[in-house]
Amino acid sequence: MTRAKAVARAGACLALMLAIGTANAAAQTDEEYEKMLPFIGHWDSDVAVPDGQDRGNCGGRTGDAGEKLLNCSLPVDQLPLNARGEAWLKYVDIMQSPTTVACAQLGLPALLTDGAYISASPGRVEMQHPTNGNVARTIWLNGGPKPLPGQLFQHGLSIGRFDGEDFVIETDHFTFDPDGIDDHLHMASSVSKKVTERHQLIDGEHLRIVITLEDPIFLTRPFTWAILWSKKQGGPPPAWRACDPESARREVEYAYPGKKYQDAK
Repeated sequence: MTRAKAVARAGACLALMLAIGTANAAAQTDEEYEKMLPFIGHWDSDVAVPDGQDRGNCGGRTGDAGEKLLNCSLPVDQLPLNARGEAWLKYVDIMQSPTTVACAQLGLPALLTDGAYISASPGRVEMQHPTNGNVARTIWLNGGPKPLPGQLFQHGLSIGRFDGEDFVIETDHFTFDPDGIDDHLHMASSVSKKVTERHQLIDGEHLRIVITLEDPIFLTRPFTWAILWSKKQGGPPPAWRACDPESARREVEYAYPGKKYQDAK
């Protein structure tokens, strides 16, 4: 390598580090990578809904038109909302939902309900969630990047580690998200949200994810529940989305029967 190329490469590396903050560049050890191998692949939540039962547990909550809400991503009937959280649900309407009227990507923990395509490379794990247009997440190992003060991310900053045989992911540094606790309930999450995922292999074909949601702005205490994933064949589909924000908003404005705020469009 010529001296000029070496200087150019060093400059590019420095620019990258400045862009994402100081990072711990230590790579995975061989032992860590081998422990990650059973988690790699296509996992699907594949949850069947018995006849006559609602899709998801929305706790009997209703929408702006009085319709029963369906397909919530967590057991809403047990969700420990505080008075601020209850006040939010009285205030919010469907036109404030970025996922409904602007095709915004889902956030955690809702992303976990449709499984993931998991791959790994030195120092990181990649999760591609097929829901809502293939949302890609990076889980950093051995420290990961250090965000600048006040730097926040829609999907947070995810740091992974092994606790025995369990793969644990802790995610924080979230932006405020009007649908951040659940997009069907339209329950918001704050910048104080933290999501912990404990991935436990039941066997080679089944994975349990124990999720703990913390958000002291809207919850009285941390809330824990679990979901199951099963191993599937195939890789991730092409990353495309069949959602147009203008069409989505127009459909809600003209077709949805509920209108909480009469002077709002």
